[in-house]
Amino acid sequence: MKITILGLVITLFLSANVFADPNNFEQAKVQLKQIYQGNERTFYCDCNISWLGRSGGRVDHESCGFAIYSPKGLPSEATIARAARSEVEHIIPISWVGKQLQCWQNGGRKNCQKSDPLFNKIEGDLFNLTYAVGQINGLRADLPFGMVTNSIAPQFGQCDIKIDSKARKVQPKADIRGDIARVAFYMADRYNLSLSRQDQQLFMAWHKQDPVSELELVRHQRTAALTNRTNPFVTGEKDWQLGFITSGIGLKAQGWLAQHSGITDTLTHKSNVQRQAQGAAAPVHANRNSRVYHRADCPNYLSMAASNRVVFQSSAEAEQHGYRLAANCPK
Repeated sequence: MKITILGLVITLFLSANVFADPNNFEQAKVQLKQIYQGNERTFYCDCNISWLGRSGGRVDHESCGFAIYSPKGLPSEATIARAARSEVEHIIPISWVGKQLQCWQNGGRKNCQKSDPLFNKIEGDLFNLTYAVGQINGLRADLPFGMVTNSIAPQFGQCDIKIDSKARKVQPKADIRGDIARVAFYMADRYNLSLSRQDQQLFMAWHKQDPVSELELVRHQRTAALTNRTNPFVTGEKDWQLGFITSGIGLKAQGWLAQHSGITDTLTHKSNVQRQAQGAAAPVHANRNSRVYHRADCPNYLSMAASNRVVFQSSAEAEQHGYRLAANCPK
């Protein structure tokens, strides 16, 4: 009966929503509420949220045993206010994405938001967004995930997350570690971004230790309904494997050598077509001046100036608009 009801809820949600992939972070924050409808709780601490405004909310600390972290005495009014609200957070820090794009090198996040449509799409990718208690969002900042030492005492009452600012690591509770790993795989796979070998090994372990839960599946189905694509590491279409590839910005320790329907996904033209058929391929970048386009496996995919870049969802779409494949792309 439980599975039947779950399926009915997903079906009703899918039928009630049209595809509306957000174009930027502000649009995504509004749409994220649809994904959490009926389970309005923060990701790291599982605190109840009462919605306020278009994208904000108030956190019920008693519902999750959350305690404000204040190691130097009584918390300030600003700290109390931030701890009382929910905030939309990027699970995988947006700085990790931005630092691999040219626009970030020329002026950071604000410049990317102003000048690069691709960055805005990545920043607003609903698969990488969640709700966090405001204080945790602030203290976490852009620190990467990892395991911290036992010397770090509980910081937020019953909320099982530890933030080690000196070691620059954030340790989430065990039952969402797999969720985080599958988001990391998705972001690296879809946007041709690098993951360090250490991060790959950590996330591969988390993925195995914390399989896809019913709640993760519901949120995934709702996100898929809004974006018209899936996270293949949640659906099981792909399984991350440790590997190395080369790209336009050098050697990357990545796992693009993923198993897809039993076939090793090396970045050949054939496998790229297979991935496009599954709706999980990275967007195609075309140069409006040279009239050539670059797939994710092409050397100049990330190095193109944002002012010259035209983004298409597939090679076929680029060719329909009169662009041809760059000569230095793998055939």
